[in-house]
Amino acid sequence: MKFATQIKLYRKLRYRKGFGIHSPFTYNLITKVIEEKAPYYIFDEIEQFRKRLSFRKETQHKNYGALLFRTVHFFKCRTVLQIRAYTGILSLYLSMASRKNCSCYALEENSGLLEAVKKFAGQQRLENLHFMEGNYAENLEKLKAFVSSFDLIFINQLGNPGKTLEALELSHCFIGEKSILIIDGISKSKAMKELWEKIKNYPETRVTIDLFALGIVFFDKKLHNQHYKNYFDYGKKQNLYEKRRRRIHLFGWRRKSFKSESAN
Repeated sequence: MKFATQIKLYRKLRYRKGFGIHSPFTYNLITKVIEEKAPYYIFDEIEQFRKRLSFRKETQHKNYGALLFRTVHFFKCRTVLQIRAYTGILSLYLSMASRKNCSCYALEENSGLLEAVKKFAGQQRLENLHFMEGNYAENLEKLKAFVSSFDLIFINQLGNPGKTLEALELSHCFIGEKSILIIDGISKSKAMKELWEKIKNYPETRVTIDLFALGIVFFDKKLHNQHYKNYFDYGKKQNLYEKRRRRIHLFGWRRKSFKSESAN
């Protein structure tokens, strides 16, 4: 067994299903959001759209979508900020979790990346999803005029420590007591691990969840200071709806074949 496989197996056994966690808040978060396996039909639609894109570099994010969707849905987030939308796939997950009651602002500095997803969002009538292209600092300044804090902030800088820190500093003024902060790539490098430790030690930080590739931070003063680790299976939690449909189709094919053979 390869060393990397051994590490993954250890994490799966040691940090799973709320093992050793006594906080009701954190236990519910892990069992009902992080470990939840119930699919939503919209996952399949988004993934079918992803397959039509010519961009392939975002496949490493394929399994984040369901977790982001469930987080917005579970905490009933009304305002969501995503810094670095890239092709907008994860923006769809964030916005579709609550179309009527949540406004999602997805920022992207590189122009031209969002044309396909804008068209798809229009077809889906996602009026709550707002893409903002251009300089992050300038767009965040514009948001200050009508948003005081965000319920959820997702910093999606692929584990780049410099850009992650910059995004964190720019969005810090939007972090309120009830905000949820999600950061990508917290274990990608030594610099990112150090940044994650720095975030854990912020005076306003109350609870953190280390998912090894993704970090979640809560600032609610009612929560006791705790830092947890939990294994998140990035490879199996995403396309459950699609897999379920395929399984049903397979059984249907078998029944059809059986009837055909019986008829003969």
